[in-house]
Amino acid sequence: MRLIAFLGACLLFLLAFLQGEAESRGWFTVVEVQIEGEPNYLTTTELSEAYGDIIGMSLLFSSLQDIMQITNKPAWVQTTEIRKIWPNKILVKVKEHVPLAYWGDNEVITKFGVVIKPNQLPQEDLPRLSGPEGSNSMVLEQFRLVSQVLALSNLQMTKLELEERGAWNVYFSQGLLVKLGRDEILERLQRFVAVYKSDLSGRIKNIEQVDARYSHGIAVTWKSPAN
Repeated sequence: MRLIAFLGACLLFLLAFLQGEAESRGWFTVVEVQIEGEPNYLTTTELSEAYGDIIGMSLLFSSLQDIMQITNKPAWVQTTEIRKIWPNKILVKVKEHVPLAYWGDNEVITKFGVVIKPNQLPQEDLPRLSGPEGSNSMVLEQFRLVSQVLALSNLQMTKLELEERGAWNVYFSQGLLVKLGRDEILERLQRFVAVYKSDLSGRIKNIEQVDARYSHGIAVTWKSPAN
């Protein structure tokens, strides 16, 4: 036991000595970060700035976890793979989030339901989802179900909203609002789609909103001629 303890102490002393020598002499100090991947929303310049703290770290005494805490910081980064390239280089493979919709006013919800707040929103024609804090998973699931109902129509959903009191609203192109309420959401939406296909498809630009919260029908509010 004494021999093991002695060897352990010697090893600790050697590591401390090597660390001190490596730091004082600049051995294995990271001088380059190589970035791999095909980013759509992050520029190489942004990544280089975000990863600037890696420069100067010790390749010998910095763990991959330490480095990954830095590489995963940018909002658009979903995951990174890190590889040390001796004597003084780090390779970072970046995988980006894929946006599904805008969330609220300045955030994005990804295809996996993660809400991120990037420095700049993507300039894409994405639907907008909104709801109370912590409701992103519920809204995302409802969005997927609503999208399935609308798949066989030519209606283009622009926004799905969950109100604080639990009621759902769907907005379509040309500003049409359809109120679905809190219950039987998909049944009410299907009823609206059926009426739209049979009677409303040619007049959608004249409709201000549709109230689908009825048991056996819908109520249409028409835009005034002045609009």
